[in-house]
Order: sequence, then structure tokens, then C-alpha cells
Amino acid sequence: MIFPGNLVFSQKYDSTFYPADSNAILHFTNKLDIYSPLLLSPLDTTLFDFEAYDPLLKKMPFVASLGNVGLAYKNPEFNILNNTGFDYGCHAFDAYFSHPDDVLYYVNPKPYTEVGYVTGAKKEQLLSVKHDQRVLKRLTFGLDFDLISSLGTYQQQKSNNYNLALKTNYFTEDLRYGILLNYTNGRINVEENGGILYDSIYEQDIEPSRSIIPIKLTNAGNGLRSSGVYLQQYFQLSKKSKSVRVDSTESERRKIKFKFGRISHSFNYKRNSLAYSDLAVDTLNYPVIYQDSLITYDSVFFQHVENTFSWSNADYLNRINPQPFLILLGIKHQLAEVQDTLTKTTFSHLAPYGSIEISPAPFLDLKGSGSYVLNGDEYQGDFDLSAIGTLQIMRNKPYKTTLNFEMNFDNHAASYFYQHYFSNHFRWDNGFNKVKTNGIAAFIAMNRFKAGFDIFKIKDYLYFGTDTLPKQYNQSLEVWKIYLNKQFKLGKFDVDGRFIYQKASKPDIIRLPELMAYFTFTFNWKLFNGALHTRTGFDVYYYSKYYADSYIPAIRSFYLQNQKEIGDFMHIDAFLNFNVKRTRFFMKFQNVLSGFGQRNFYTVPHYPLQDMAFKFGLSWRFHD
Repeated sequence: MIFPGNLVFSQKYDSTFYPADSNAILHFTNKLDIYSPLLLSPLDTTLFDFEAYDPLLKKMPFVASLGNVGLAYKNPEFNILNNTGFDYGCHAFDAYFSHPDDVLYYVNPKPYTEVGYVTGAKKEQLLSVKHDQRVLKRLTFGLDFDLISSLGTYQQQKSNNYNLALKTNYFTEDLRYGILLNYTNGRINVEENGGILYDSIYEQDIEPSRSIIPIKLTNAGNGLRSSGVYLQQYFQLSKKSKSVRVDSTESERRKIKFKFGRISHSFNYKRNSLAYSDLAVDTLNYPVIYQDSLITYDSVFFQHVENTFSWSNADYLNRINPQPFLILLGIKHQLAEVQDTLTKTTFSHLAPYGSIEISPAPFLDLKGSGSYVLNGDEYQGDFDLSAIGTLQIMRNKPYKTTLNFEMNFDNHAASYFYQHYFSNHFRWDNGFNKVKTNGIAAFIAMNRFKAGFDIFKIKDYLYFGTDTLPKQYNQSLEVWKIYLNKQFKLGKFDVDGRFIYQKASKPDIIRLPELMAYFTFTFNWKLFNGALHTRTGFDVYYYSKYYADSYIPAIRSFYLQNQKEIGDFMHIDAFLNFNVKRTRFFMKFQNVLSGFGQRNFYTVPHYPLQDMAFKFGLSWRFHD
């Protein structure tokens, strides 16, 4: 079967659920409609990549950012984000908020707490707190809290973000019924400077004091809010079969019994607001002024409620012997509302969905899924289909090797933001076609090695043009991507390398760095009879030169530009990671080459990355 994460089957349990090891830190996610909560994944408590503290780098290997932690970002690796049904379509800050699929539910015999703290130059501070505790035998409460506060190197670059998730889960003694619930609340307040006014001041190091370099926007900012409630519950229709002993003289026989499967329900309510303000409007920074030439305050509010009901043939919760055949059938109802300066719009639609997983042979796993929107003006006819196959060509460790194939077919309406927007400086009311995407992918995976390719074919692609307005390319275009990930060890040394080569058939529409590479070179050493484990080395990032998309704060979006090429540089961080018992530490010198005269460190035009700076962080775990 194809399961999410690195599943743990060898853990010993003191009951049907909780691990006997009091130091075990295991978790599951909200896939209880078809998977078992007993399929647990371990929390990473090693020193591997511990120095990569930025929340963006924890979710993607490459990031195009604005030069300070907590600000808007773009993924320079091409991917398709398709959401069947309503999607507002503004995603430049998504990684800082909690989403239902991201919340982890821990399974620990003892209370578990982890506190993390990072500090750096320009009052950069990050704080994270995780706590989970069993208050009754089957009832667990927990919280995740993250805080980002950083002044930034340049003027008007401050970030002040927090994100909170409160969560609980309960299971009956026989695990026949289970429920999980979470409440999330996030806030992002960032200053927006529009980039530096004269790149030459930075590139020629004319003004070493970065805080007085002129900027484009002197009193602008973005505020984003997101809160929501998510609930998921399941009920196993058939009782758990009791084990039956057979006489040793008789052949072992299985008792035939019809299974009624599992029913599940989920409820998801999400409330969001976006606000952009500029208290000192300069007409040079905006294409048009529709209402107020002195002060800008643009706001958008949107919310949605989603209910799903499903049935699956999932048998009793078994972590040891996954079923060779799984099917899920469900229906989703979504109600959404959007309100901006001039309009208020509501949407309502039904979408049946389903998935199937089969293992026709011990070496072959197949998985398919799909959904279709039955009604709703703009979204009627939206659908997505996907199929995944995994073939084990070598099954024995350490040479276990799999070939993996994937196909995706998607047809979805343009996101609301691309269709309709009304503000002080931007207004559009478009009638874009649905976006059609076909994708195929394949990769081979072996011990610490992965190599593959992705091919996307897109009809009616959406983007922001050089005039900062949404556009649609009404023909087909293709994007090809080849990648290689490899880790290997040489004694106490290890190397982790990632390479991506990508190319678009219409480079005037989709701008990509053709080559991206990431290396980590480390030396690992244990001291004091293994009580102290150190990991020291370098993180190296490389982007080839290209006309990267620029960023416009007023609409929180990235758009095409033809004036400035960036890239063709190495960004190097030197670090030392070490741990003492349950406490991990890192010390890092970030962007060390900037201390030797190089001044071309951009991942977004006009937003230089931080110069060389010292960072320190720690993570402290408690198990009582």
C-alpha cells in the first residue's frame, strides 16, 4: 500500500494503541477516513538539517524570498497547485498558516513538550512550542505555537507573525470510533518596502549601512488573518473479530465474515481576511488611483464551510497487515463567501469523490483518486483524476528499489482572485476559461537515492503579466523537470545533494531558473562516549541566471518583469549542530560569501538577501 510518511511497524505497544517506549514521539494525521491511526510516523529529532530553521525551508528545498524571515515567498521549482472547487487564489503567505493536513496528532505514553528558539541579527527571533498530553486513557490534548518577529536588514521590512493550533483526539478502547478536532488561529503583520530603489547602492556596496538605503514604499504593510475549526470522526461498522484458536491437527482456516467497512465525516470551517495599507501614497508606485490619492486601505474577507461524508471498505485498524484492496466513496458540500470593497459573492456546490488502492501482487501497488463538481456556476464541471503505480524491482535491503509512475488530469475554474478584484489601485472583472492540466511523472527510488522527471501540459495557463494584471495564455504550453537527490556517507563525512533542471516551452510566460542545486557537506563526530553528537559543515545553494518574477505588495503577487536578471551565485551557510541529551543546538554563519565582496544575492528582484550574519538556535524536549 501507499501510505503517507515513514510508517513505523516495529514499535512495541503496551496496548492496542500506545507505544511502550516512554520516549517514543510518534504521530498521525487526519486520514482516518481510510487509514488507521496506528500507522504512525516518527518525529525527526536528529541533527539533520536542524540549522535550516526558516519555516519555508522546512517545507520546500528552494525558496524565492524577500530577504527576511516571515515575508512573502514564491517556490522557484515549478509545481501546479490545483484545488477542485472554491479557491481564493492568493498563496504568497500560505506556509506560515496551519492547514488541516499539516496538524500532527501525537501518540505518547507520557506528556511531550518541545520548545525551540532562534535568534539572529536585526532582532530576528523565532519561538516554537509544542505540547501534547494524555488527560484520560484515550483522550489527548495538545497545542502548537509558532512566533516570528524580525526587524529585517532594510527599512520597512519588519515581520510579526504568529500561528496557533489547539488540538484534541479521542478513541474508544477497541478503536471502533475515533474523533479528532483542532482550532487554528494565525496572524501575519508585515511591513512592505517594495524593494530597494537603487540596486547599484547595494551591488557596489556604496552604503554599507543597509538600513538607510532608499526604498520604494515608506509606509505600506500587509495584514493577513486566518482562523478555523476542523473536525474528523469515523465509525467502524463491524466489530473487531476475535482471534479463534484451531486444533493443531487441523489446517488453519479463516472464518468467513462480511465486513461493513467504515463511515466517516469531516467538518472544516475557515475564515480569512487580507488587508493592504499605504499611509503615504506615491503615484509613482501605483498604475492607477481609483478612490483615495492620499491613503490606501484595501481589504478582502472570505470564508468557507465544507462537510464531507464517506464510506470505505477499510477493515479493522491494523498496522501490521494493510489491506490488499481499499476503496473510498464520498461526497463533499462546500459553501463559500467572498466580500471585498465593492462586491459580495457566495458559492455552493456538491462534489462526489473517491479513491482506490490495490496490491495485485506483493511487488506492485496501484492507487487512483478523483473528484467532480456537480453544480455551482463557475465551478460546475471541475474535476481531477490521478493514478499512481509503485513497482518494487528489488525487494531486499539495502538494495530495495522501486519504480514509481504517476498521471494527473485536472480541469478547474480560475481562482476567484484572478477573476474578480476591486481595490484602490487594481480592478478587474475577468471571464477566464477553466485551466486544463495534464501531468505525467516517474522516478526511481533506492537507498538514499531518488531520480525522476515531471512533464506538465497546461492549457489556458494563468499568470500576472508585466503590467501587474492577471492574464491567461489561451494556448497549450509545456514544462519539463528532471531531478536527482542523493545522500551518501564516507566515514564520518556525509553529503546530501539535490539537483533540478526545468524548462518551459514558453519562457516569456513562465520564468524559471533552469538549474537549481543544493549541497550539504558535513562532518559527524561523537564525543564523550557518544554523549555529545556534533554535525558541522556547509549548506550551498545555487540558481542559474534568469528574469525572475518580481513582487508587488498591493496584491501580494509575483509578476513577470524584463528589466533585471538574477541568479548565477552560490549562497553558502557554515554551521555547527550538536546535541546534549534531549537538547539540540545550532550555530550558523549565514551567507558567508557576502563578507568577501560579492553583492548579487537576490532570489526576487530588488530584494537583496541578508548579508553575512550569525544565527543561534536550540530545541529542548521534555518527556514528563
